[in-house]
Amino acid sequence: MCLVAFGNEGNNSADADDIQTLCQEMKILKQTMEQKFLFQEEEITHLKQKLNLSETKIIDENSPEREKSRQGRLLLHPPVNSSTAENVPKIAFSANTVTDHVNLGVHHTLVFGNAISNVGNCYHHSTGNFIPNVSGVYVFDVQIVLCSPGHELRTELVLEGKVMAAHYTGDSTHCSNGGGMAIFHVNAGDSVWVRVRSSDGGNGIAWESSFSGFLLYPDS
Repeated sequence: MCLVAFGNEGNNSADADDIQTLCQEMKILKQTMEQKFLFQEEEITHLKQKLNLSETKIIDENSPEREKSRQGRLLLHPPVNSSTAENVPKIAFSANTVTDHVNLGVHHTLVFGNAISNVGNCYHHSTGNFIPNVSGVYVFDVQIVLCSPGHELRTELVLEGKVMAAHYTGDSTHCSNGGGMAIFHVNAGDSVWVRVRSSDGGNGIAWESSFSGFLLYPDS
């Protein structure tokens, strides 16, 4: 509805035409706005439908039926626990108490004569050599306790004559400790041992010194 207020009668005809045109433009604008609002309502309805579908999908993924299907797959393909699998080799050792422990020369093998554990029987306590029967990646740990104040001792972990790690112990007014861990591949039948790298000749290795290792994982 257009409300028209007339003033001067001489201008009534022109004003009436202008007002009529304005009313038509307002009518067109109203129709355009109504169409736009209708389109927006349709968009909102569409988005709500998509949201409901998404919520339904999330619920389905966590439904009891999905968990039941998962349990069925586990029955067909049970997970393997490597700690209990019969085909996984078990190799580990730890030894202390070096038999020859004083005034050791260069490349003298440290024989850790007391085998605390020797799973797989690959450590030879009479020679100080670890000789595995399974190829794979192994973890080794060497700890040297030196009870010779003022003296020093350097040792090394050797694989078939190749130095894989080196350790330093000494330069203390009391007993000192040195060593470290190493991880590397060892073939079945290879020998790993600890030997003297250098010494000032006045060393005395304590019984607490140790040589340990275990199979991290075998070759596939």
